[in-house]
Amino acid sequence: MGGVKATDDIFFTKTMAEIFEKQGHSEDALTIYKILSDSHPGDPALEEKVRTLKALAERGRKKA
Repeated sequence: MGGVKATDDIFFTKTMAEIFEKQGHSEDALTIYKILSDSHPGDPALEEKVRTLKALAERGRKKA
């Protein structure tokens, strides 16, 4: 997929982020988790997902 943006006409839900993550679309999942985290500040589960996926993305960039 790639390139999910906050302005896209899709529903940004935890379920959608989980689906993207399971399908290997980590960047799209991260985008949705960031949007959800911004909408629900202080939610530890969302903050953890953002941290985890950011670290995964960083490791991927270092390998490339």
